[in-house]
Amino acid sequence: MVRRLPPLNGLRVFEVAARNLSFTRAAGELCVTTAAVSHQIKQLEEFLGLKLFERRNNQLQLTSAGENYLPRVRDAFRALQQATDLLLDDKTIVLRAAVPPAFGAKWLVPRLYRFFNQHPDIRVEVSTDPVRDHHAYDVVIDDRQVDARDLTVERFASTGFFPVCSPAVQATLKTPNDLAGHTLLHERGAQRLSHHPGWQQWLDEAGASNVDASRGPGFSDASMTLQAAIDGQGVALGQRLLVEYDIAAGRLVKPLPVEVSLRLSYYLIFPPAALEKAGFAAFRNWLIAEALRD
Repeated sequence: MVRRLPPLNGLRVFEVAARNLSFTRAAGELCVTTAAVSHQIKQLEEFLGLKLFERRNNQLQLTSAGENYLPRVRDAFRALQQATDLLLDDKTIVLRAAVPPAFGAKWLVPRLYRFFNQHPDIRVEVSTDPVRDHHAYDVVIDDRQVDARDLTVERFASTGFFPVCSPAVQATLKTPNDLAGHTLLHERGAQRLSHHPGWQQWLDEAGASNVDASRGPGFSDASMTLQAAIDGQGVALGQRLLVEYDIAAGRLVKPLPVEVSLRLSYYLIFPPAALEKAGFAAFRNWLIAEALRD
């Protein structure tokens, strides 16, 4: 006896809702109402005879059945997409990548044209949205490791830190202690992570004294911090990987020849399915090669 298949619409809604862990965000992505999402999930649960979601402390969570079901549903949709592409003879390969906003703007985008020149048949779609589900992307670049048995985590780049400023400010900076007379620009807020070195750590390692590390405005993203430095509003503590492009263009300079030991690593994070996807190996190898150029 052949079992009936669950409704395709319900499966699609389940995948999106499970990825977002929110019926409201799923509704927005699918351009339907929250009530419609809830109705589709209810129908699917009735068909399966199992609960796929539950609420814990007012937060939507997958049940154990939902956690087991999600990767299989996701793989089924990927297989359908690949089969459709083959049927329609679509030669374009699409890779989905997620990166931190500043890393995307300051490191990836300025060099991405080289990948496109080498691989015109591969289209890379880059997102800077917060990553809720690593399986929704072919690769995620992050400065945080993840603890997940079904994901591969590879360190592919490491960066140091040093002060940067506009060329107009450079002449007044000769030693770390000279920073006492300048506005310090900080990366703070929602995107600020505790493992990112800050001004106090740099000043301590550089041997600076009488410099108030807490002075100056804060920005929630490194791109804004660096833009303020470019505009001459102060001195930023820049990551080498994120400032090289602006230094090469003459928008920023490294005024102090001081080297400290502060480091930050970036990782490639990807699910097993990515290894089987056409174009992924080329993109991964290109990212590693670009990191080695720095």
